[in-house]
Amino acid sequence: MNFKTLILFVSIFTLSIQSSLAQEGETLPTEINVSDSSTLLLTIEGMACQEGCADKISSNLMERNGVVSADISYKNKSGVITFDPKVITEEEVKNIITGTKVKNYTYTVSSAKTITAITPQSN
Repeated sequence: MNFKTLILFVSIFTLSIQSSLAQEGETLPTEINVSDSSTLLLTIEGMACQEGCADKISSNLMERNGVVSADISYKNKSGVITFDPKVITEEEVKNIITGTKVKNYTYTVSSAKTITAITPQSN
């Protein structure tokens, strides 16, 4: 997947989450300009299932101000988290994941890549 396709995917995903929450009458914890966001692509080890582990990690992330979206996949052992780096740091995002408690499972982040949204410049 090339960089432009990835940015497009992340932007569409973020906008769809915002739209979905707006339709449900919920509000995002923090207003965020998509151009100010960062997206963290993670490999997460230690999850045993989607409903218990991955969904709990996602829920814990979404409770934190500055996190716009958190798509955690047990099947892919991955996470795609969009956040405002002015409100929450990459390290804090990782700490929420590794600090999530479900039974005796221990979660680790084995790889991470940060993608910062790029605002197109006009000519």
